[in-house]
Amino acid sequence: MKTDLEKANAVFSYIQKTFTWNKDRGIYPEDGIRKMLESKVGNAAEINLFLVMMLREAGLKADPLIISTVDNGLLNLASPNVSKMNFVLGAVDIDGTLHIYDATSRQSSIDEIPLQGWNQYGVLVTKTKAQLIQMNNTKPSNTFLAAEAKINSDGSISGTYSDRDTGAFAMLAKDRYDDNAEKYKKAYKDNYAIDFTDIQPKVLENGEFESTMNFSSMNLIDRVGKKMIINPMLFLSRNSNEFDQTEARKYTIDFGSPTTRTKKIILEIPEGFVIEEMPKEKKIVTEDKEIEYSYSVQQKGNKLEITSVTKVGSADYPKEYYSAFKQIWGVASKFENQVISLIRK
Repeated sequence: MKTDLEKANAVFSYIQKTFTWNKDRGIYPEDGIRKMLESKVGNAAEINLFLVMMLREAGLKADPLIISTVDNGLLNLASPNVSKMNFVLGAVDIDGTLHIYDATSRQSSIDEIPLQGWNQYGVLVTKTKAQLIQMNNTKPSNTFLAAEAKINSDGSISGTYSDRDTGAFAMLAKDRYDDNAEKYKKAYKDNYAIDFTDIQPKVLENGEFESTMNFSSMNLIDRVGKKMIINPMLFLSRNSNEFDQTEARKYTIDFGSPTTRTKKIILEIPEGFVIEEMPKEKKIVTEDKEIEYSYSVQQKGNKLEITSVTKVGSADYPKEYYSAFKQIWGVASKFENQVISLIRK
């Protein structure tokens, strides 16, 4: 390999493909690295400590990075204690920049680790000292939701739906699917109360994770006289404002990574019907352009195309941003719950 980065990535790829994580966390080896080399299975500490050893053997400046995962809670910055930490990552210094690896995940890559690992701070354990460092995830993880549907003569709506994730979101979806495939598929029906069939999850060639399926529902249309009333966002409308905290915000707002969430619905209007009034469009952006939301509508022949895009520019925000999120999420909820009336020509 010609560069240190190529060396680091090659070592990481070998460890990632050769050893399997047994889902145990911890910051200490359980059965020892020698046993892991024989069985090719180990806990997080064994796999990522061996990664650090191999990086050092390759002549790189590598050290363990001890963290507390998101669900384990934040570190006490005034007095970090190893008893409160539960995971080990590998870190390598290349030309003065610290890069992070997690070889327990089959889909992770340099500086792109599972969301559970991004918990703001970690302790870098070098050969001479322990150093508190701030971890900042700058790689985006995006979600693309797309539905193409038509209104049937019996008043039902049917079509196809796809849910595609990139980056750390793809890792999370893939891990959930691997843990329990049936539970993963069932969650679609439980979350949306829609009859989904032929659910097909798969990893795409570029590492993204996508689930495609068919759907049908009798509950998306209300009939009032000769009119059909429907929310063109179908089952993808934002039903509530998640930022509804009434008391003062005390903690950081954590998204895990910068993200763009795109929803696109193409709805076929039945023959003989027209839209009485089109939904209103909206775009709202904060002054620093960190948070954006847009809702747009286009009619192309007998098809209505609705697109909503929510962009969050950073992985986490100070508590002072809470009111901005509350406002924008409220706007999104309002516009995504607009309805249209279909009337006969």
